[in-house]
Amino acid sequence: MKKTIIIISVVLGILAMAVGVYFAWKKSRELLTPPIIDQRPTIDDQRLPALAEKKIKILSDQPIFDYWVYQPQFVATATATSTGTITRDSIVFYFNQDGLLFKVKEDAEDEAIMPEPIDNLQSIKSSFDGKLALIKFGDANFSGFVIFNAETKVQEFLPENITAAAFSPDAKKIVYLQKQVGFKTASDLIIKELTGAKPKTTKILSFNQMDFDLDWILPETVILTPKPSAFSAASAWSVDIKNKTFKPLWPIDLSGLMINWSIDGRTDGKLGLQFNSGGRETKNSLILINEKGEKQANFDFLTLPNKCFFAEPKIYCAVPLEIPKNTILPDDYLKKAVYFKDFLYQINISQNSLSEIFSAAEPIIDAVNLRILDNKLLFINRYDNRLYSLEL
Repeated sequence: MKKTIIIISVVLGILAMAVGVYFAWKKSRELLTPPIIDQRPTIDDQRLPALAEKKIKILSDQPIFDYWVYQPQFVATATATSTGTITRDSIVFYFNQDGLLFKVKEDAEDEAIMPEPIDNLQSIKSSFDGKLALIKFGDANFSGFVIFNAETKVQEFLPENITAAAFSPDAKKIVYLQKQVGFKTASDLIIKELTGAKPKTTKILSFNQMDFDLDWILPETVILTPKPSAFSAASAWSVDIKNKTFKPLWPIDLSGLMINWSIDGRTDGKLGLQFNSGGRETKNSLILINEKGEKQANFDFLTLPNKCFFAEPKIYCAVPLEIPKNTILPDDYLKKAVYFKDFLYQINISQNSLSEIFSAAEPIIDAVNLRILDNKLLFINRYDNRLYSLEL
């Protein structure tokens, strides 16, 4: 079947206002995209006041390592029966760069939660509702994991020799990779229950692996992804928990592989943003995939998956206005050898539309770890490592 060529016309307004560039989705779907990364959008005197109205502010009292949002169960208001409205009390927790845990208090000084720091923080993953946080700490020779309960403020340390871990979609279980004693690369993939009087553990598979991360994306599907580098090629692997089998998501290995999966309550499928790079020789690419690794759409702009967030049917992305020549992604960005100036965009998948939500000259933003809270977009600005919020 011949592919339909869609000619996208760009209309220049009297005030020279910039508009998004259309690009073709796979399967004849269309979606608006930001300007290409070496093109600066036109901003004139008429447009600047609108950008100035965007309310952006710093939430944290200090530079942070990372954060997550705890969203307790919905609580009905006094007017719920008449208006049908409900509210939820959301709490933002963050670790500062000394490993101390704080709770954001917008109208007061941030509240310290734990008296003792966690040294050498490496990563933080939260459950879907943020009630549980999985905290990795340590160094190249040793790593440990602790689960923090945001409701009870209780910590639970996981066993030794664990290299990666992730919550199940319902946060009732955890999956982890545990090194076999006496072996350098042999590991067991283990599932541990987090509820019940006597939580049990179940070994799923044993195999050789080097530095994989884990994402439990669907009730019976766990994804293993290698540490990203443009100088090494590898594949992500899909583990079928029920049948205790695993297979690569793609028939070929990819360099610089990064995937950011949507974090929602869906059990009928999953979406992910996949970045891959061939180092200095191959063009970087960003595509939308499903849980099977199948391409759903190409993107005409370039950014890294950790600069985007799924809030289906929307995707929020921080897109660099320009990527310096000879930048090696994702390596240079992950080791902070390069910083970007980002514009922020909202892509609506269901409506195939895009809107610019922030492109002001100040403050300069290099945004990572995006999240949506109520009608605000939260992110860490790498220029000062503080937590920001932007009203949408």
